[in-house]
Amino acid sequence: MNLWDAREAAQRKDEGMALAASAKPELLAAARTIAREIVALHGEVHMDQVAQEMERRGLDPVALGPAAGSVFKGTDWEFAGRFVKSDRITNHSRLLRVWRLK
Repeated sequence: MNLWDAREAAQRKDEGMALAASAKPELLAAARTIAREIVALHGEVHMDQVAQEMERRGLDPVALGPAAGSVFKGTDWEFAGRFVKSDRITNHSRLLRVWRLK
């Protein structure tokens, strides 16, 4: 078994993300809507902001599970070129990408 194949790795990532996204379509759509609303107000957004707003609206961001990785998937989002540290305790201050609309 070959452990080193960039093309295979990318394909498996895409397949996994598609599978995760298809498991929670309504919640993922809500998260994407919230992300767009935040961008409209602030110009940029990161996942902690989306998760906090989801909680304020009575939605469980943890229920997104791996589908959370698909919130900013698509041709209309781009990496804003910076990171922020997550405030979510379970994320252990890991770095989050900051996103903006193209």
